[in-house]
This record gives sequence, structure tokens and C-alpha cells, in this order.
Amino acid sequence: MKIVIVGGGTAGWLSALYMSLFNKDMNNEVVLIESSKIPIIGAGEGSTGILSRTIKGNFLDMGIDETQFLYNTEATQKMGLHCKDWNGIGNDFYSPLQPTDTALGSTDFDLLVSMCMGNYYDGSPAGYLLANGYSSYGTSKADIGAGASYHFDAYKVGEYFKSIALKQGVKCIDTEVTSLNRNSLNGKLESIETTTGKIDADFWIDCSGFSRVLIGPMGGGWKSFSEHLIVNAAIPYIHEFEKNEDIKLETLAWAQPNGWMWQIPTQKRYGCGYVYSDMFTTYDKAVDELMKTTGRKIEPLRNLKFDSGRLEKSWISNVVGIGLSAGFVEPLEATSIHSTVVQLDMLLASCLNFKYDIDITSYDTIIDLYNKHFQKMFDDFTSLIQIHYISQREDTDFWKYCKYEMKKTDKIKEILEICKFRSPSGQDFDVYHGGIGWGVWCWVMVGMGILTKDIAYKTLNSYSLKKCNSNSEIDETFRNHFNRIKQRNSIFKIKAMTSKEFIKALIDKKLPK
Repeated sequence: MKIVIVGGGTAGWLSALYMSLFNKDMNNEVVLIESSKIPIIGAGEGSTGILSRTIKGNFLDMGIDETQFLYNTEATQKMGLHCKDWNGIGNDFYSPLQPTDTALGSTDFDLLVSMCMGNYYDGSPAGYLLANGYSSYGTSKADIGAGASYHFDAYKVGEYFKSIALKQGVKCIDTEVTSLNRNSLNGKLESIETTTGKIDADFWIDCSGFSRVLIGPMGGGWKSFSEHLIVNAAIPYIHEFEKNEDIKLETLAWAQPNGWMWQIPTQKRYGCGYVYSDMFTTYDKAVDELMKTTGRKIEPLRNLKFDSGRLEKSWISNVVGIGLSAGFVEPLEATSIHSTVVQLDMLLASCLNFKYDIDITSYDTIIDLYNKHFQKMFDDFTSLIQIHYISQREDTDFWKYCKYEMKKTDKIKEILEICKFRSPSGQDFDVYHGGIGWGVWCWVMVGMGILTKDIAYKTLNSYSLKKCNSNSEIDETFRNHFNRIKQRNSIFKIKAMTSKEFIKALIDKKLPK
């Protein structure tokens, strides 16, 4: 089978690597088309825990050593998000990557007890380490069991995956697609015309980003999320570290007058940007806002426009759109690479098993199930992102619109109703590969003041055999529970490197194995 991938970058080269490794004994020909004429930004990007699990070979042996990945991509760790000013100026909260141990249960005891008796993020080892300036690397061991992922320059990560894929036999052609040639009877894509000639294939993967050069003409369609997510432009830029700056292993998401700013540390500098809504400000005004808020001189790399949404069908016949080609909400929860990995996992594990002589592209049911999976996943991403904008801020027209006029998703409406009388739990969310469950939602819900301490008390009290007479009288059972959480966190702290120690070991290339 000949597989052609259109588009390089992280999504394209990760797809090439997956395709070259999965069922590699079948001698499939894998070709990637990319154009050296297309500019690459590489300002800075973060990921979810699913990328770290992929790098470590949890699904497929990628042949990647995590420390070498960190060294070669100038990446750092990401322990979670630091959300600043989202529910009002001076209102900060942490959103660690690791959920609590009880997040999937009918009641998230670790979260609720931590809310009532300490800091809500104490419920997760990663939350505790994040807030106290630690990594998930131990002083003598790489992984101490606290969830983490990566910050990186996306261009360097794409190039790293490329170097490995080329060693696996993937062919690379520098050219651009000019037109498509489809079979008039069955609609399959048979070949493409490029600036350097004709290329044919049996199966195609579109990683061309917002251009969607394959899946667009195939009839992928588009569902916009603009009624739920109103930011639609981004201004990326680079900011150098200050001398002797203590680099934190966090994505800073700083709410601004008309959107929010990201700040992501790589080993050498910050990748930054302002995600804003052009309904409420202009590019020039957005740059001025950013300089005023941060006190920095900003030199934008470009002004990116985007439409939050997804394909109606990410797989049509023998063409699949992956990465930005399939959909994009906005950068806030790092869902782009997350969705890429999930798509590749599902495509190869459930569909393209090359060891059997079966033309899977003729099985409409399999393709429909795949499409429904990713329709739901992107729709759920939209709700998760939108909950950040359910804010009490009214200091600008942007935030007033978010509070009073922005159309809420059905999932948001449901969760807001639940929070009026109890805490949500793992049982209130669908569980599926790549899905966003309560373990991610809870941090934002608490930080935004949607899940309150009062509701936490009442939910805990409903499970207590000895009822509390007031909010201050927590049942002894829960006191003991919190003491166990504190003891666990103190053990993690003893094992872990500080952020400063981790960054030094990373730059010196002396990370423990």
C-alpha cells in the first residue's frame, strides 16, 4: 500500500512516523509532501499528557528516548496551566495536567476534601508540585508518577519526528499540490497534480493545516464553533528570558481585555502570543494592549486568523484529515496535538490494519464510527474551552459579551445546573479515547468559582455518616483523608527536582534516566 501525507510540521511528520512503524513488516510505501515555501512560526506550543505517553511508547514503540527528545527539541516540562485574571483582575488559579486519583468515581473525594481543607490543587500530586515550583522528574529517577507533558518549539519537534521517520524509510518530496484527480465512479482520490509532477497513492492523509488541500475538495464540510468561541485571531511573538530568571514549568494563560495571552517556556526563551477577538479590537490595538499589560516591547511574528470549528467528516473514502486539517478550537487547552495523536491511535488501532488484505475504505460503517468519534471529541473540546469564559469579568465589552450574550453549549448548561446542588463527578462525562473528563474540567470549574467550597461541603456531607452541623465541622473521616493526601504530596516533594534543578539538568544534558 502506498500512503501519501500532504503537509509536514508536527502533525505531518508524526503521521509519517506512525504509518512507517505500524505493521512495518508489510513494506508499505510512505511518502510525505511538504513545501519549503510555506513559512513556519515555531513560537511555542504546549501539549497534554497524551503526547508524553506517546513519546514513551505506551501505544506504539516510537523508538524515542524521552530525554533525547527533550535535549533535541529544546523542550521543557509542562506541569499544567497557570490561569491569570480569568475571573477578575488578581484572580489566579492552577490547572494541573494530572487529575485526582478519585476523578473517575461517583464523587471526587480528593478534590472536594482538598477544596475544603487546603488548596484544591493539593488533590493532585502534579498540582501540588506545580504550585510549589517542582518538576515531575526525580533527583535520581526520570518519572516519579506525577503527570506532566511538554513545552516546545513546534518546528523543532516536527523536525525531530522527521529525522526519525526518514530513518524508517519515509520519502519526502518538496512540492505543492495544485489539483486533485478523483475516480469518477467511486469518488476515491487516485492522484494529485503538484508543481513537480503527478503523484498517486492508495491512501491519503491531509496534514496541510487550515488549507485542507485534500479533505476540503473531497467534501469534508465545516462546522463553525464561532457562536460558542469568539476569539478568532492570534499574534505570536518571542520573548527572551530575563537574566537569572526562575523559569516555571507552566503555561501562563493570562486573560487580557479582548482575549488572553499565552507564555510557554522552552529551554532558551518564551514562545508567546495574544489570542483575541477581532469583533472587539483590531490587530494594532491588540498589540498595544499586550505591550501595556506586559510592559514589554512586542515584535509580532504575524497576525493569524482562524475559525474555531471542525470538519463535518474528517474521513472520506481514502482521505483522512488529521491535525489542524481536521479541526481547531483555540490554543487554550493544547488540544491540537492531543487530537492528532488520538486520530492516529484510532486510525491505526481500529481501522488500517495492513496485515489483512481488506480495503477498509469501502466499509462505510467503520468510517462513520471514526467520524462520529472525532465529531464528539471536538464538540467536547468546545465546551471545555468555553467554561474558561464563564467569568464574572465585565471590565470590557469582550468580557461583557462572554458573560451575557455568548451562546452556551448544552454541556455547559448541564454542568452549571449540576453545580447548583452538588459537585460534578466522573459519572457526568462520557469516557472515550481522547475525551475530556472531569479530571480536566474540575480545575477550571473551581478556579472560575463555578464549583464553590459551599457545594463541596454539601457534597461531602451527603456522604458522611456523621452529619456536620456547620461548614467548619468537617467529619473526622475527611480530616484523615486530607492528611493522607498531604502525606502523599510530601513524599512526591522529597523525590522531585525543583523547576530550577530540572532546567539546569536539562540544559546540561544530565537528566536522570
